[in-house]
Amino acid sequence: MKKILFAAVVLALGFTNASAQYGPRYDRDGYRDGYSRERMSDINRLQREARQNIANGVQWGTLTSREANMLMNRYENIEDKERHFARHGRLSNREERILRNDLHELMSDTRRLSRDRDRWSRDGRHRDRY
Repeated sequence: MKKILFAAVVLALGFTNASAQYGPRYDRDGYRDGYSRERMSDINRLQREARQNIANGVQWGTLTSREANMLMNRYENIEDKERHFARHGRLSNREERILRNDLHELMSDTRRLSRDRDRWSRDGRHRDRY
């Protein structure tokens, strides 16, 4: 029940955050900056994919609640960093590269934790079993 509730919360937060990120981006001269918008949409795609990977891990039982909470905290830190970077309306190449690398690391860690079958000893359950 907790896993289903957590997955629902993750998806609900994901959709509310994603809706606030869409909208036209304008440069200083008032013209639409297509290149910057394209990069932002790529970051948004990576964010959606990262959230979906975490939610799927919870739903399929391949991530523990502790792992999912840790991953969601990292995801929220990346979102905070994006808001900080984009406060002036657009991302620099360096800022975009930092966000992209952070999201790729998050997705890599999500896949690694989802495939990890040695979870019993990590959770502290059944340590004295063998």
